[in-house]
Amino acid sequence: MSESVTTTSQARAADVNTQGAARSVYEFMTSVKEVKKRSGQPEAFVADKLQASVEHALRSAGIKEKDLGRYLGRITGQVASRLQRTFDGHSTPTTQDIRDIVTSTIIDNNLVHVARAYLMFKSVPVNAATEKYGTGLTFNRYFTKDGVAPFDMLEWELRSAKITNEKGKIVFEQDGIETPKTWSQTAVNVVAQKYFRGKVGTPEREHSMKQLIGRVSKTMADWGRKDGYFASANDAQIFEDELTWILINQMAAFNSPVWFNVGVNPHPQCSACFINSVQDDMRSILHLCTTESMLFKQGSGTGTNLSNLRSSQEYLGGSNGKSSGPVSFMKGLDAFAGIVKSGGKTRRAAKMVILNADHPDIVQFMECKVKEERKAWTLVEAGYDSSMDGEAYGSVFFQNANNSVRVTDEFMRAVEQDGDWSTREGTT
Repeated sequence: MSESVTTTSQARAADVNTQGAARSVYEFMTSVKEVKKRSGQPEAFVADKLQASVEHALRSAGIKEKDLGRYLGRITGQVASRLQRTFDGHSTPTTQDIRDIVTSTIIDNNLVHVARAYLMFKSVPVNAATEKYGTGLTFNRYFTKDGVAPFDMLEWELRSAKITNEKGKIVFEQDGIETPKTWSQTAVNVVAQKYFRGKVGTPEREHSMKQLIGRVSKTMADWGRKDGYFASANDAQIFEDELTWILINQMAAFNSPVWFNVGVNPHPQCSACFINSVQDDMRSILHLCTTESMLFKQGSGTGTNLSNLRSSQEYLGGSNGKSSGPVSFMKGLDAFAGIVKSGGKTRRAAKMVILNADHPDIVQFMECKVKEERKAWTLVEAGYDSSMDGEAYGSVFFQNANNSVRVTDEFMRAVEQDGDWSTREGTT
């Protein structure tokens, strides 16, 4: 009896929270009056429909009744706020705009399994009505067999993944991982730690190589089906099967952003490297900080030539003060790279910094990592932790970037002839 009473009370509380969430949606969304359908035709925006779809996803993903109202109120409130900030009554969102904002908001609340349920509920399934065939690519089977799933061509087993640090302490562990027997233990450890989605021990956590590779290969094949990349439905299936076979047999592998994002985010960031520019003004420098951090967040790396920045020997306009110089700003950029874990995972960001050989701060640039390394050695000798993320190296600069000097033919000829080389100020 007591259990029944408690359950009923929780359900009533959830209903109250749900009603409160609905009110918050209406209060926030006063500026969003209509939405564009896929056909381009406008229709009235109905906040109840948005709330109902989020609630459906929460229930489908197995969120407990006692937690339903709390999650529903939080997510719908955040979605409402983001919609208002983004559109603010000046433009009309499309149904895809709203779907993307809802999905990203759910993911930001660490509810990847709910995001999947939402996308399955709201997305238009790839079927005969939405597939485009006739002018695309044709494929033949090379590794796979017609009517046989690629995963069924392998032998599978359950394993545990465990990673320890240099002191033997366990830093990652997951049991019950389904993997091909041919995979090495190192491969299982790395893939489970770096690329499986979801928090360990929760229902949304991936636990099989079939899940990981299946979400990537199927998502890519479905993109092709929808956008007319294949000549026929059979060609699309062959492409999906062959890609799955190649990946599960480790004949090829995508870069990390693909494994992080494809099949998870509605518009995944898949490129590994981005080349960014920067101009000699504070706004541009701070914009570079933001751009790099957002790229790191989704698992990509960056490269930037800082030669446009005036040297530490040059004056600032309209004052008697001198510039900080690129090496100084590199400290801030390096710090962000160390703080923002790549793809939300445990690895550091990948970052390259370049300076031209004729920049006045080139010697300072070449020596900066060496000097910081000496500081780290001193700390290690004093007893500080020498591991990658330990106190010694965590206390010095330039640990997250590769520095490269850009040289020209003119410089190389000066080297060959043992000639002079002059640097050039950027502001004269």
